[in-house]
Amino acid sequence: MSPIITWEQYSSLFNNNLDVDEFTMLEQRAEQEVCAVIGPIRWADITSETFGYDQLKTCICNVISQMVEDSRSGVGKGLSGASNDGYSESYVIQTASQARAELRQSIKAWLSGTGLVGAY
Repeated sequence: MSPIITWEQYSSLFNNNLDVDEFTMLEQRAEQEVCAVIGPIRWADITSETFGYDQLKTCICNVISQMVEDSRSGVGKGLSGASNDGYSESYVIQTASQARAELRQSIKAWLSGTGLVGAY
């Protein structure tokens, strides 16, 4: 199956300074995440005529953007604090499984009302 989102479509919505190669890799990963939420059988039936297809495209763009943001902020690394010369900060950064669960909840929210994720 060819990619649902092109680099041009994505870059018109988000300015994350992704080059085409990075985008291609992330677009494939984003589709895999969305497919996992929708289910592979339902995913295989999706065409450009499917109700909610435009919302699906926007969802995939949002997933890519979230992946970029997470990788830049260190989400999933498990770091919880830092100290430097008497100054310390404490914060919680999610584990990889927590970040994935949050992303999947976001996918359900982004696709709500389309029928693509069941009765969510």
